[in-house]
Amino acid sequence: MVYVVTSVHNRYQITERFVACLNRQTYADIYLLLVDDGSTDGTADMVRREFPRCEIIRGNGNLWWGGALHQAYLWLKAHEKDLSVPVLITNDDVSYGDDYIEKGVRLLKKYPGTMIAGSGYGMKSGKQLDGIFYHNFKDGTGRLLPPGKQSNCASTRSLFLTVGDWMKTGGMHPVLLPHYAADFEFTIRAWRKGIRICSVKGLTYQFDEDATGENDYGRLTLRKMFSKRSGCNPFYRLSFVLLSTPPRYLPSHLAHQLGRYGKKLGVFRKIIKNRG
Repeated sequence: MVYVVTSVHNRYQITERFVACLNRQTYADIYLLLVDDGSTDGTADMVRREFPRCEIIRGNGNLWWGGALHQAYLWLKAHEKDLSVPVLITNDDVSYGDDYIEKGVRLLKKYPGTMIAGSGYGMKSGKQLDGIFYHNFKDGTGRLLPPGKQSNCASTRSLFLTVGDWMKTGGMHPVLLPHYAADFEFTIRAWRKGIRICSVKGLTYQFDEDATGENDYGRLTLRKMFSKRSGCNPFYRLSFVLLSTPPRYLPSHLAHQLGRYGKKLGVFRKIIKNRG
């Protein structure tokens, strides 16, 4: 068996396409652990109808990604005692080949003590936009790596791991990191606990690159900057730095982040001046 863990909120058609993708998988023994974060569009009823082998965890609309994954972690901790059982953490806006989950489960067995990230390609651009990353602890910069690499950080848009490695890593930090960077902090923490983070050639998927957070600096506003969906939110950025950075790198990392926000303030001043 494999647990597929995802979170949804009022994306009926997107979630419906995702469930159809699960039903096409060659790996038949799938249990869907779906966190329905306050949907009002009938998503939960549709999922129960189309994919009966599921557990629906209810949220009130304020869980976001970090909170939703933490609820899934707590459910697994209480209900699954077999630490070798595989898990796929995934977004619902992805599209997988029919043998994708079968490949991922097989790879977990081949490489124990490893979290394996799929490599994500944009549906519109066809470019690799997600997967495994290298995170620089000195300044917080990072870069996306091609498939087949091992590193210290990965997205949870499609991440295979075992129940045991999730329990070893621990839950999320839903208050300090409710959404953006929650997955990066989680995988960095796993890496620091001795779990390998890697990607494998051939384990690829597609996703809608338009369904992302507010991270376009060119169109940034104060409202967007302080949104929970924003990777620029200074409160959550500071939380990420403090949670994920080894102490010896904190001074240089914090100095770099302050410099970045100084540049953003300069952009805001120009916008306000031009509008005036």
